[in-house]
Amino acid sequence: QATHTAFATQQPKVPTARQMHTSATLFSLVALLPLGAASGVAWELSAGAAAAAVMLAVSSVRIISTGEEALVERLGRFERRLHPGLSFVIPGIERVSIYASIREQVLDVPPQPCITSDNAPLSADAVVFFRIKDLARARYAVDDFRACVTNLVLTQLRSEIGQLTLDQTFAARERLNQKLLEEANAVAAGWGIDVTRIEVRDIHPSPEIVSSMEMQMAAERKKRAAILQSEGEKAALINAAEGRREATVLGARGEQERLQMEARGLADSLDRIAASLEGG
Repeated sequence: QATHTAFATQQPKVPTARQMHTSATLFSLVALLPLGAASGVAWELSAGAAAAAVMLAVSSVRIISTGEEALVERLGRFERRLHPGLSFVIPGIERVSIYASIREQVLDVPPQPCITSDNAPLSADAVVFFRIKDLARARYAVDDFRACVTNLVLTQLRSEIGQLTLDQTFAARERLNQKLLEEANAVAAGWGIDVTRIEVRDIHPSPEIVSSMEMQMAAERKKRAAILQSEGEKAALINAAEGRREATVLGARGEQERLQMEARGLADSLDRIAASLEGG
């Protein structure tokens, strides 16, 4: 009975060559036991072998969800891809090296200090949208593709902003996004990554630059107000002068008409006097 208990507690989960040799030894020992004891030990050995086979089969099953992909290595070397659905691997020989989503993903690029071409300090961050086109390259061509994409965009962001003035960084946002996208894809394609979109999210000048911009805007507003005031005063003077001129013209015209009427009246009077003298 003690021998039977020891055999029952030492059943292996996965049969190996050594365990198979042990099983053969046990069967040879079972042959020396009485018929009843031998049949009990043989049944427990067969049950243990069946359980080990079930565990072996279960451990070989891999289920991949839609929108995901996995890579299988055999003895440390890339062997094949696992696509969505049910797949199997060989336990002990093959292993799944990576599970990854092949859907579009988003990556936040943290704020990065930058210097514009006119020496204005600012910080800028971005959002990167990408998807994995070739998981094998993303796994084996680069150590950490997320960190590589992040640092690549950070470097390009600093370089592109360094070629623009402070005013251009606010006005040329769309051109900056397109330039970053082209340069990122030129490098990330070798990593099996397709960068679909890059958006520069926030551009924050330094507090000193913000204060200077506010002062400049205040001065510009005062300038526009002064110009508008002077233009208003000019228009008022012009209107007043035109009013005086029109008044003078109208006055002179009225005086002329008065004199003409007086002259005609005087002429009529003289004509009548002359006519009366001739008649008398």
